[in-house]
Amino acid sequence: MRKITATLLMSAVLVGSAAFGEVDIFGGVDSNIKTGGWGSGMCAAMNERPLIGNSVIKVNTQGLHEGGRIDLVNPVQIASDSLNDEYIQFMVRFTTVSLTSPGAFVSPGFGATSTPGLMDPRMAAYYYQDSDAPVRAKATVFRVILTSVEGQSLEACSAVPMKSEEGWFNISIPLQTLGLKTGDTFTLSRILVFTDIPDNFAIGQIGIVKDDTPITASPGEEQVVAVNDSVFFRADAEGGASQLRYSWNFGDAGPTGEDATGEVVTHRYKYGGDFSVKLTVSDVWGIKAPATVTTAISVND
Repeated sequence: MRKITATLLMSAVLVGSAAFGEVDIFGGVDSNIKTGGWGSGMCAAMNERPLIGNSVIKVNTQGLHEGGRIDLVNPVQIASDSLNDEYIQFMVRFTTVSLTSPGAFVSPGFGATSTPGLMDPRMAAYYYQDSDAPVRAKATVFRVILTSVEGQSLEACSAVPMKSEEGWFNISIPLQTLGLKTGDTFTLSRILVFTDIPDNFAIGQIGIVKDDTPITASPGEEQVVAVNDSVFFRADAEGGASQLRYSWNFGDAGPTGEDATGEVVTHRYKYGGDFSVKLTVSDVWGIKAPATVTTAISVND
C-alpha cells in the first residue's frame, strides 16, 4: 500500500511567547539552592551540560513518591494577581528517551540502551539527523510538590510533553491548578520533583513565566488518496507554555465524534468520496480556548 501523509500545518513552538524572567527560581547557577533526596531519591547540582549558566540539577527518582529535594537559600515569592496567565516552568533533560513515529526505524544496536526501541539521547541527534522522529521521554508523569516558608504545600502532576527542543522538555504547570487563588501569597522555599518511573534527569532551569499565547492553527493543503491507502495525519500546534491535546475526526463516520487522538495518527478510508478532516487542539489544563482546523481529503475508488 502507498503511504500518504496529510499534514495540518501550524507553527510549532515549545515555549511560545512565554519566556523565563518573570520570576527566576533556578537559572543555571547553584548559589541559591541546596539539594538532597526525598525517600530513596537523590538530587545534586552538577556542572554538566548546562542549559544556561554553569550547572544543572541532576535528579534520581524511584517513582512518584521518592525523588529530589531542592531547597532555596533565599525563598522566592511566586504568587501574583494574574494567576490565569502564570506557570511554573521546568526545563528538563531526560537520560533515556525513545524515538518513535510512523515509519521511523529504531536500531536496537547503535547507541541503544538495553530496552528495545530506546536510545541514548547523546546519539539520538546524530543518528536521526535526517529524520523527523520525535524524541520522547520514557517517563510520562512529572510530579511536583511546592512548599512555602510557612509550611504550606501545593502539588500537581503533569504529563511529560511529547516534544523536546534540542533534548530539553518544557514542563509548564499553571499556578492556578496548584490551588493558588488570586490575591494569595506563596513564598517558595522547597521543591520536590518525581517521575512515574525510576529515572534520572537534569533540570536546567526553573522559573515563573507569564503566557497568554492563544492556541492557533492554519489548515494544510488538500490531499488526494486511494481507498485503503494508509494515510498519516500529523499535527503541530502553537500554544505557548500550554500542553496540548489533539483530537481527530476523519469525516467518514460522520462529522462529529472523536476518531483518534495524538499528534500523529493514521487512518484508512474504506470507500471513496470527499471528506472533511477536523482537528481540534485543546489545552490539557482547560485554561485556553481550543482551536479547530479542517482540511479536505478526496478518496478515489
